[in-house]
Amino acid sequence: MATVFAQDTFDEVFGQMIAGALPLAGVNAEAAVALVARDILGTEDVHTVSVREPVLKRILYFAVPSRLLTSVPSFALPLTAALPGHPAHRGPGAYVLTHANRSVAALFTGTQLRLLFNDRDIIAETIAEQGLPEFDVGEVQDGYPLTSSYAALQQRVDTTSERVTRVAGVVTLAAGLIYLGSQLATGYYQSKLDAISDRKELALQRFTSDLSLNSKLAEQISMVQLVASNTVRTGGWIERYRQEGSKEAFEVMVPEWVTRDIVQSFGSEAKAELAGDGMVRVRRGKITEKGTVAGASEAASSAGSNR
Repeated sequence: MATVFAQDTFDEVFGQMIAGALPLAGVNAEAAVALVARDILGTEDVHTVSVREPVLKRILYFAVPSRLLTSVPSFALPLTAALPGHPAHRGPGAYVLTHANRSVAALFTGTQLRLLFNDRDIIAETIAEQGLPEFDVGEVQDGYPLTSSYAALQQRVDTTSERVTRVAGVVTLAAGLIYLGSQLATGYYQSKLDAISDRKELALQRFTSDLSLNSKLAEQISMVQLVASNTVRTGGWIERYRQEGSKEAFEVMVPEWVTRDIVQSFGSEAKAELAGDGMVRVRRGKITEKGTVAGASEAASSAGSNR
């Protein structure tokens, strides 16, 4: 049996629902849909449904604020027949669901997906003007169900945490070896203190103190971890990275769906540019072709914007 809506519920759900297509970049495309839906709909709690289209290299999706689904009989909406791969999908066209005098139409052109909601006459005129075949999905009974974006994002966070933990483990091991070496050196020189003059004793104490693990190394480790964390959570990777003291310069690749706040998380001096193949290159500081850094503090003063 097809999903039956009350008029108010029909208007609320489909009046605020969105649909679209994103480049299929990385392995976390579903999480990308959730992030984009949150940004567009202006709420953390969203329900989404999406399908991958490998030939088109896109992921097509529907999304709606979760609070609007409290009165919906079923989350398996018939409008999802517009998604390629659904048993009721019939190729490019307008997939229409009508209730009383209102209609919602999912327009699938073969590469793009968008949603229209208005009076049924206006929707019919728009479909006719675009020359698309019209498919009534009112009797579709096995729509794809919308699910909360929390599960997709939580899986992404878990994966990110695992990767960052591995990176942090390597860095921590290196720091531990440095610390062990400094402690051995401290112990060795400490045993000599009683046999030397007060002046030499003071100089030796300063020397062993310099060998100890200090806050500067911890600061450098934190800088690396921050860049790695920001990059991995987008499904991207680090191309080049360089530190000189408290200055750093890097170049990372992230999917082009990233939002402005994600770019800015790399720092106010980060600069983004399209790199092709659905990716964006984010740079901070100046890295030469040989991988050295020059003038890391002279990076662009404003973050780039994504598509």
